Amino acid sequence: MAEPKKGGGPYLAMFGIIGALFITILIVAYSFTRKANPVMLDEQGRPQQTHHS
Repeated sequence: MAEPKKGGGPYLAMFGIIGALFITILIVAYSFTRKANPVMLDEQGRPQQTHHS
């Protein structure tokens, strides 16, 4: 009979760690962009007047 296949435990764990790290980076980047307050500049480098509705 054929031998049972060995699992890819270390590879699966490494893939899980890399996936969790990627998702964490996305969440942190999203939180930073939500807190950011960008200022649009005109051609001379002065802040533009923005119209908020």
